[in-house]
Amino acid sequence: MLIAEHFFLIACDPRTGMLSWPRRDPDAGELVAASLLVDLAVRERVHLHDGKLRAEAQMPLNHPLLSDALRLLAGQETPVAGGLNLIARELSPLPAKVLDALFRRDLVHRIEFRDWRLRKRVRYPLRSVQARNEALQLLQAAARTDDAHGLALLLLAEVSGILAAHLNAHDHAPAVQRLLALNHVESWAPQSRRVLAAVREALLA
Repeated sequence: MLIAEHFFLIACDPRTGMLSWPRRDPDAGELVAASLLVDLAVRERVHLHDGKLRAEAQMPLNHPLLSDALRLLAGQETPVAGGLNLIARELSPLPAKVLDALFRRDLVHRIEFRDWRLRKRVRYPLRSVQARNEALQLLQAAARTDDAHGLALLLLAEVSGILAAHLNAHDHAPAVQRLLALNHVESWAPQSRRVLAAVREALLA
């Protein structure tokens, strides 16, 4: 499952089916773009060289969103912030694409409605409690394990402002320490960690 899918299972209100978090910046599209970039780095398809992203696009990927993001980054070297903006802009609307993927796997419902301005909107109430619980367990375990996927999930929870709401005091302190450690990632660190640190810096800028 993509990092963004785990994050949305946590951040989407189970009853109303609407994404909700305290901080308005960065927006949902930027958060998904960030998670896709980290997913690509974890799969060793994106590397960071001299502060710029370099994509390895020779071999296909088995997820359409990752494939589309990789295609956008291929053939050019861009700073992380530029890569995030490119993915968020060209693959818009990213949040709907992630939520629709969860719907196709029967993890959420999909309900169309009209808001007070008669605009069509969609909400995604939770269908699989087990899937959300697994995402929450991954978030909680990430506070104490050295896992790039889990650390990326912590990052999304941090920048959206929901970290404290889903971690108890016992897990919150080590989680914050792991995130702060991204401020000082050495050049010899694994590429996934280097990309993650650069993504965090771009999101918090």
